[in-house]
Amino acid sequence: MRQHLTRLLADSGARPVVGAEDGGALRAAWSVDDADYALVATAASALRQYLAAHGFARIGVCTAGNCADVYLDQSPGGRRRFCSVTCQNRTRVAAFRSRRAGTG
Repeated sequence: MRQHLTRLLADSGARPVVGAEDGGALRAAWSVDDADYALVATAASALRQYLAAHGFARIGVCTAGNCADVYLDQSPGGRRRFCSVTCQNRTRVAAFRSRRAGTG
């Protein structure tokens, strides 16, 4: 994962720069030469920042049947399984229908 993230940052051309606030205070920022890569650079930078602060333990892949979305588990117990309530509900409805079809 680290190698992929590093490659995303490098391929997007993201580079750190020093900016200035209106009052003259310095701030850290990122810049890209090609605007087409701004979204990739922004997502990769946000992921880098999250991983630096929290590590990999709370990153998961949705367990719904036809979903491969990734999520950040911020639940108190760290037991999240789905990327969204939509995937969770679809999985529960499918399980209910499967059980009902087996008993009918």
